[in-house]
Amino acid sequence: MPLVVEAQPTSDTLFRLEITVDGTVIGEYERSRHADIGRKTEEVNYAADYLVELYTRRGMFVVRWDSVTRTKVIRDELGNHIGEIPRACWRKSARQTDLPQSTA
Repeated sequence: MPLVVEAQPTSDTLFRLEITVDGTVIGEYERSRHADIGRKTEEVNYAADYLVELYTRRGMFVVRWDSVTRTKVIRDELGNHIGEIPRACWRKSARQTDLPQSTA
């Protein structure tokens, strides 16, 4: 089932990323700067089967970065921890890919 990620502006610099399947919003991915929308869309696509399965079992969800555990936590509408985005699905942030290469 192909997922669609739609970027909704929340401020001049941040976007809310809605995840839809067949026209139905199933969740929201991390809030994002414009430069990271493509990367986070890829992450959603890599985790698509997992996200659809979670939605089927638990309903709408949100994905947020947890700085304490350094994971991308998936929570249901009540805030309960229901899963994590597997690290294998993560992509490098725009800040990491734009770093100049050292020539040491």
